[in-house]
Amino acid sequence: MNTHEYGNETIVAISTPLGEGGIGIVRLSGSESFRTVLKIFNCRKSNEPDYPKPRYLYYGTVKDLKGETVDEVLVSFMPAPFTYTREDLVEINCHSGIFNLRTILKIILTMGIRLAEPGEFTKRAFLNGRIDLSQAEAVISLIRARSEEAAKASLRTLQGKLAETVNEVRERIIAIRAPIEAEIDYPEEFMDEPPGKKETRKELQSIKSNLELLLNGVARSRAYQEGVAVAIIGKPNVGKSSLLNRLLGEQRAIVHELPGTTRDLLEGRLMLGGYPLRLIDTAGIQGSDDPVEQEGIRRAVSIAAEVQLILLVIDGSLPFDRDIIKQLPLISREQRVIVIINKSDLPQIVSADEVKASIGAAAAVSVSALTGSGISLLEQTVADELDQHFGDISDSPMLITIRQEEILNEALSGIRQAEAALLSEPIEIISLNLQHVWSILGQITGDTAGDDLLDKIFSDFCLGK
Repeated sequence: MNTHEYGNETIVAISTPLGEGGIGIVRLSGSESFRTVLKIFNCRKSNEPDYPKPRYLYYGTVKDLKGETVDEVLVSFMPAPFTYTREDLVEINCHSGIFNLRTILKIILTMGIRLAEPGEFTKRAFLNGRIDLSQAEAVISLIRARSEEAAKASLRTLQGKLAETVNEVRERIIAIRAPIEAEIDYPEEFMDEPPGKKETRKELQSIKSNLELLLNGVARSRAYQEGVAVAIIGKPNVGKSSLLNRLLGEQRAIVHELPGTTRDLLEGRLMLGGYPLRLIDTAGIQGSDDPVEQEGIRRAVSIAAEVQLILLVIDGSLPFDRDIIKQLPLISREQRVIVIINKSDLPQIVSADEVKASIGAAAAVSVSALTGSGISLLEQTVADELDQHFGDISDSPMLITIRQEEILNEALSGIRQAEAALLSEPIEIISLNLQHVWSILGQITGDTAGDDLLDKIFSDFCLGK
């Protein structure tokens, strides 16, 4: 971990979204933070001998360089090293609004303070040793969390759970390599008693299990973060749009007794079982000479091929049209399909189990989009099927980014190669495999990360964080 200070420049940025609100924050970090703010901050307590006290909130006004009052503010002064960046840090809490925030920011910039780059506050926290790289990435994941489960998983990584596991694995790799390196450097000392391969293999298997455990549940935790696309498909007039409206609790789609009302894709957002869902209502799948309807059908088929879950809606009051099966070669083995027998408020002539078996669906549910009957069961079924689709997950999952997942998979491959090499390869090969695993895992915590990687990661952050 790098522990040097991030240069000598003091930086400033607006740390809250621009717009109307109760409060806006301008944040400074660096050795000139206190001196700069004290020049423009007018406070009654400035004559007190211990002013400014660390981590006190002071009331006063900000004045421009001409001495004119800009805004009433609350200011906190936080000396290093007990700050987010481990540098002197000041936060000016002013009235929110584009004019106030930008005016204060402009005053500070004219005093020679540099505007912070995206993510630079967090980058300084990393470079100054307050957090590791996995925790830094968890910051942006927490900011972007779209569900409670995603926020919890991000917070566990932010608290250092991922780094703790990775560092433990790296230390165990060093322990395995020590006697191997000793045998390479001093072979004469191990003529009679070479290091035990049985113990080494057992330790490699244990490390392999640890890495597999980290990867377990990656798909589901990422679904919590990124959301799941769900397509509602079926023939015209089976109630797809009515179902969308019922699930969303609002009239998102136009509903009419004439078939073919929906000709374009309609979307809505819904939270179920911790998953942020993107529900997509598609045009009815049927033969048509209308070029507009044909385009709608083409889009329906295209979107259904890309989503993780398909809700196939069938009118339970009419005979089951098996031609729908011919229209669904687009369904892949990786997709889950739930059959929805709609219009249960009418006399039913369709068997849910029959349709489920014909389609090869994961589940079938009878509902009435008109009355709401069966909707709660459908919602639970959707959540259960997504749990099945995304696999098992531990009680305390961590959010693993795509970058981290690739590293963990590469490390797992390296451990497997080292395990195989124990059988016949020279010990030098085993050592090289383990060295590679140790080094690649260091990119998760940042110990072996290069400047280009750091710049790429922190460039994705928002200004002021």
